[in-house]
Amino acid sequence: YVVVRDTLRGQIDASLRRVPAPMLAERFTMRIREPGTQVQNEPLERPAVFSQLVEGDRLIAPGGEERHRLGDPEVVEAVADGERDAFFSDEDVDGTHVRVYTRRAGPGVALQLARPLTEVDSALSDLRLGLGLVSIAGIALAAFLGRLATRHAVRPVTDLTESAEHVARTRDLSHRIETSGGDELARLAASFNTMLEALGDSQQAQRRLVADASHELRTPLTSLRTNLEVLGSPRELAPADRERLRADLVAQLEELSELVADLVELARDGE
Repeated sequence: YVVVRDTLRGQIDASLRRVPAPMLAERFTMRIREPGTQVQNEPLERPAVFSQLVEGDRLIAPGGEERHRLGDPEVVEAVADGERDAFFSDEDVDGTHVRVYTRRAGPGVALQLARPLTEVDSALSDLRLGLGLVSIAGIALAAFLGRLATRHAVRPVTDLTESAEHVARTRDLSHRIETSGGDELARLAASFNTMLEALGDSQQAQRRLVADASHELRTPLTSLRTNLEVLGSPRELAPADRERLRADLVAQLEELSELVADLVELARDGE
């Protein structure tokens, strides 16, 4: 948009800059000196809104054109006196946006040439609308494609999240995530599978430990119960039998204590 705007306005500026100021100044002077002389408004590259000479406070326009005070009078006077270079400015003439070129036409005289910017403004307005529509369509397309790309890119993360939630909800340590490729997400999925496998092995070891401990504890506990039932029976026992049962109870209690100590030691090693 900026390039097109500068190009169009540059063409307007170039057309105003090419108008021969000495010829216009001469014809303005002829009109002033010879009132009966018909002066044609020389082209401002087909056509200009108007052209006029500025000499101090006087405005001189050919062919009876309406005269307009354009620009800062002090700046225009500085151009007429040769104290400032020619310049371009945008002005509004009777509701029309025009481009004005102010240049020196002689000692103390400035020439102002103007061309409408109606067509340029219209073209730029259409261009703004077109670029706006294209931008909106481009943003919508980019958002759509970005959403597709993001969905595809984060799919492994979604699968990993769903798998973690499934394991946390069902306690199913046999679940695994399918991995492919060698990117960071694939490595993360492989690590997650390794962690599940390690947890599964730990769970199996824990179950075996509980089964073995139950089996090992069942024997001394059963013997203790039997001996206690014998001791608690109403029939009289010989002192030798009673002493033998007491010794068996002590031995079984010691065995049970050793088993409990072993279990505690295994639990500490697993921490």
